[in-house]
Amino acid sequence: MILTLHIDKEEPGHYTARVLDGRAEVDEFSTGTVVAAIRETAGRGYDAKGFHIWYGHVCIGTTSAYAMRHDGETLALRLVRLYAEF
Repeated sequence: MILTLHIDKEEPGHYTARVLDGRAEVDEFSTGTVVAAIRETAGRGYDAKGFHIWYGHVCIGTTSAYAMRHDGETLALRLVRLYAEF
Protein backbone atom coordinates (compact mmCIF):
# COMPACT_ATOMS: atom_id res chain seq x y z
CA MET A 1 0.00 0.00 0.00
CA ILE A 2 1.14 3.53 -0.81
CA LEU A 3 -0.13 6.40 1.35
CA THR A 4 0.28 10.15 0.95
CA LEU A 5 2.08 12.41 3.42
CA HIS A 6 1.11 16.06 3.05
CA ILE A 7 3.11 18.59 5.10
CA ASP A 8 1.96 22.18 5.51
CA LYS A 9 3.88 25.00 7.20
CA GLU A 10 1.55 26.81 9.58
CA GLU A 11 4.22 29.21 10.90
CA PRO A 12 7.97 29.02 11.52
CA GLY A 13 8.66 25.92 13.62
CA HIS A 14 5.10 24.56 13.33
CA TYR A 15 4.11 22.08 10.63
CA THR A 16 0.96 20.01 10.20
CA ALA A 17 1.38 16.55 8.72
CA ARG A 18 -1.59 14.69 7.28
CA VAL A 19 -1.48 11.07 6.17
CA LEU A 20 -4.00 10.17 3.50
CA ASP A 21 -5.23 6.94 1.93
CA GLY A 22 -6.59 8.26 -1.33
CA ARG A 23 -8.84 11.12 -0.21
CA ALA A 24 -9.50 9.69 3.25
CA GLU A 25 -7.47 11.15 6.08
CA VAL A 26 -5.78 8.44 8.15
CA ASP A 27 -3.92 10.63 10.64
CA GLU A 28 -2.93 14.21 11.44
CA PHE A 29 -0.22 15.49 13.76
CA SER A 30 2.01 18.52 14.38
CA THR A 31 5.81 18.67 14.29
CA GLY A 32 8.52 21.28 14.58
CA THR A 33 10.31 20.50 11.30
CA VAL A 34 9.78 18.92 7.90
CA VAL A 35 12.38 16.26 8.80
CA ALA A 36 10.43 15.36 11.95
CA ALA A 37 7.21 15.01 9.95
CA ILE A 38 8.90 12.64 7.49
CA ARG A 39 10.56 10.49 10.16
CA GLU A 40 7.54 10.37 12.44
CA THR A 41 5.30 9.30 9.56
CA ALA A 42 7.67 6.46 8.68
CA GLY A 43 7.85 5.37 12.31
CA ARG A 44 4.14 5.43 13.15
CA GLY A 45 3.57 1.87 11.99
CA TYR A 46 1.24 2.41 9.06
CA ASP A 47 1.09 -0.68 6.92
CA ALA A 48 2.56 1.17 3.94
CA LYS A 49 5.63 0.35 1.92
CA GLY A 50 5.95 3.92 0.75
CA PHE A 51 4.48 7.40 0.64
CA HIS A 52 3.82 10.11 -1.90
CA ILE A 53 5.40 13.07 -0.07
CA TRP A 54 4.04 16.59 -0.53
CA TYR A 55 5.16 19.87 1.02
CA GLY A 56 2.64 22.56 0.25
CA HIS A 57 2.13 22.46 -3.51
CA VAL A 58 5.20 20.36 -4.48
CA CYS A 59 5.81 16.62 -4.44
CA ILE A 60 9.03 14.61 -4.51
CA GLY A 61 7.22 11.49 -5.67
CA THR A 62 6.92 8.08 -4.09
CA THR A 63 9.46 7.29 -1.40
CA SER A 64 9.99 4.12 0.62
CA ALA A 65 9.34 4.13 4.36
CA TYR A 66 12.93 2.93 4.79
CA ALA A 67 14.31 6.02 3.02
CA MET A 68 12.03 8.23 5.13
CA ARG A 69 13.41 6.73 8.34
CA HIS A 70 17.07 6.82 7.32
CA ASP A 71 17.38 9.80 4.97
CA GLY A 72 14.80 12.28 6.22
CA GLU A 73 17.19 15.24 6.01
CA THR A 74 17.86 14.78 2.31
CA LEU A 75 14.16 14.33 1.53
CA ALA A 76 13.24 17.44 3.53
CA LEU A 77 15.92 19.47 1.79
CA ARG A 78 14.59 18.42 -1.63
CA LEU A 79 11.05 19.38 -0.62
CA VAL A 80 12.04 22.81 0.68
CA ARG A 81 14.18 23.55 -2.39
CA LEU A 82 11.39 22.58 -4.77
CA TYR A 83 8.90 24.62 -2.78
CA ALA A 84 11.11 27.71 -3.05
CA GLU A 85 11.65 27.14 -6.78
CA PHE A 86 7.99 26.79 -7.71
